[in-house]
Amino acid sequence: MKIYFLLNHVYDFNAQEFCKKHIGDHEISYGIVLPNNPEFFDLIIPWNYKKILRDCKLHNVIIFHSSDLPKGKGWAPIFNVFHRQLEEYVISAIFLDEEVDSGNIIAQCRFKMRNTYTAELIRRIDEEVTIMMIAEILKKMKEKELTGSKQDKKQETYYARRYPRDNEVDINSTLASLVPFLKGCEKNHPSFFYYKGDKFTISITPSIPPLMPDDLDITFS
Repeated sequence: MKIYFLLNHVYDFNAQEFCKKHIGDHEISYGIVLPNNPEFFDLIIPWNYKKILRDCKLHNVIIFHSSDLPKGKGWAPIFNVFHRQLEEYVISAIFLDEEVDSGNIIAQCRFKMRNTYTAELIRRIDEEVTIMMIAEILKKMKEKELTGSKQDKKQETYYARRYPRDNEVDINSTLASLVPFLKGCEKNHPSFFYYKGDKFTISITPSIPPLMPDDLDITFS
């Protein structure tokens, strides 16, 4: 089967090892624009894609969003898992829809959040789990046409966009109260504070990095 990853930049995709591991027997292509012949591909996957796609005639486009949709639509889902101290991490696979993050839910994968997870570590786990979900979706497609369930708008919540300035912490806060926030910030957008007029960045890393979760549960709608 043929898969096309839609990227912001050609160097954005760093999950080749996971593709080789989980979907290596399929034909994989990459690009920064939608292909001229999208119907040629079995799946088109926007990979952390920052532009909004609204062409719902493309029935082979599947969006992956790291929240328990319809909860957590919008921006910074990984940060919010930590900041809101959610007990589970969920990745939702949905069809493309005119409204952002609102397509019918095809499948979801969930696992328990561990104390030693940080956003930096969970993002790498997220990448492999997403490829694993793609593998399961491809298997499903061989059996029958993909279907999805409508999202319940009454359960909808939305995460606001975050900016680098939002990572400032109050140095008068206790360390214990800051830990969830600090775990949710990543090195490319680190948390920071000002002390006597000077800016300092701060990050935390577990002494023993966690392994891949052993309680992954992928379910189809």
